[in-house]
Amino acid sequence: MRDRGHAAVELALAIGVLMLPAALAVLAFGPWSERRVAAEAMAAEAARAAVIELETDAGAMAAEDQAAGLGLDPTHWRLGWCGAVPASEAGGTCAFTRGGLVTVEVEVWTPLITTPWGDVGGLWVGADHVEPIDLYRSLPP
Repeated sequence: MRDRGHAAVELALAIGVLMLPAALAVLAFGPWSERRVAAEAMAAEAARAAVIELETDAGAMAAEDQAAGLGLDPTHWRLGWCGAVPASEAGGTCAFTRGGLVTVEVEVWTPLITTPWGDVGGLWVGADHVEPIDLYRSLPP
């Protein structure tokens, strides 16, 4: 029996087995990073809008506008206010008082691998933002 040529086949298989996970990790980093930045921007925009209007509905509308501008499907992001986890059914309550803090947490669904045939796997990427209400702000009675 001849053993010549097996080393080349073994090397090719070993490189394929070792490089495939590394290549997948590199390919997954781009969408993950993009969605992380999108979650941070949505949280900041929602918190600012809520502080300006003194209501969470304005912040939610700002987050929806931002998500639409980023091309995110409404089912691929979720929003939580002042201690509420975005996945929970019951929302948090924010106290809009002078010197108070409005906390917004946004989670965005991120596919691990995007192929021409659809996404493979995925995870929720989250970010939060805390916006203070001005101490000298005029508040409605």
